[in-house]
Amino acid sequence: MTYRVLHVFTAMNVGGAETMILNLYRAIDREKIQFDFLVHTDEIGYYEQEIIALGGRIFRLPNPRLNYLSSYQKQLFQLFSLNQFAAVHSHPHFFSGFILKAAKKASIPIRVAHSHTTSDGQNATILRRLYRSFMKWNLRKNATHRLSCSVTAGESLFGKNVVTNVLPNSFNLQTYEQVSAENESKQADSIVIGHVGRFDTVKNHSFFIETFYHFKQKYPQASAVLVGDGPEKNTIEDLICEYQLQDSVNLLGIRSDIPEILSTFDIFLFPSIYEGLGNVIIEAQAAGVPCLVSDTVPKEVDLTMNLVTFKSLINGAEAWAEELADLITQKERPSWDERKRKLKRFGYDVVENAKYLERLYSGY
Repeated sequence: MTYRVLHVFTAMNVGGAETMILNLYRAIDREKIQFDFLVHTDEIGYYEQEIIALGGRIFRLPNPRLNYLSSYQKQLFQLFSLNQFAAVHSHPHFFSGFILKAAKKASIPIRVAHSHTTSDGQNATILRRLYRSFMKWNLRKNATHRLSCSVTAGESLFGKNVVTNVLPNSFNLQTYEQVSAENESKQADSIVIGHVGRFDTVKNHSFFIETFYHFKQKYPQASAVLVGDGPEKNTIEDLICEYQLQDSVNLLGIRSDIPEILSTFDIFLFPSIYEGLGNVIIEAQAAGVPCLVSDTVPKEVDLTMNLVTFKSLINGAEAWAEELADLITQKERPSWDERKRKLKRFGYDVVENAKYLERLYSGY
């Protein structure tokens, strides 16, 4: 018997949560568990072709708006009722309360709410606070399982002292074992400062560029690599021109070879304003790359290999550039065997987490 599980997202484009679920989808026993996806856009997402190749289905509903919620709820209930889903696994933060309410009404036995962030990015107006409270109440009433990428992300959505299972944003460790030797082949005189993430305000790319500008005053041979795409890309391109860094900053767009790219970095620079966890920092450590990250990132991201340094954004870009210069002089890197042990210990092996989800979706 194959259990079909519906994952609910806004779109299946490249993002931390979406990439995590695809990693699990590739690793899970698809004769036992098959994933389907509900998205809220007509745009063909980056991962959709692979989803269909793996046997999944894509369902589409209009992006829910306040004045269309009644119509949306009817369409959602109809979708749940016409398909024999063993589970609904919902990812859109607070709105998961609405999704899982309809899933319960449709008698779907396994209803999973999953927190991937510590904030919904909205101002705390009276209406927003009421919305959050109402959705949290719906989650308490309708979710059978609560998952989060970190303790902090779980507390943000479900509240403190609420039982939540932390499911780390796992990935294929073998991929990093294959590329781990590449760091040793880097040219000694090259310095690459890198970042991987969506071009969005929360990722703070402008602070990255300013920091790199100051760092380059001391290390003129340094270059920067930015991987990703998003609404702030044009703004960042303008900022690169303003700092006259066009010849030093490489924008690679969306890429599928992240392990290989990470292995070319000397330092991973991650000045996010907030994060649920910051899974790409875990992957950077898997590649053996030192990371300088904002102290708003949950401390759970540090796998205790002396590869993560936290710094406050209040210190400013010049102080961050000085920290980068200090990190460049630290040549010691943990071996792959040590990295693998820590990754497994902290729960980042996608094979083990896929087995956990198989049990959860099967009702064990």
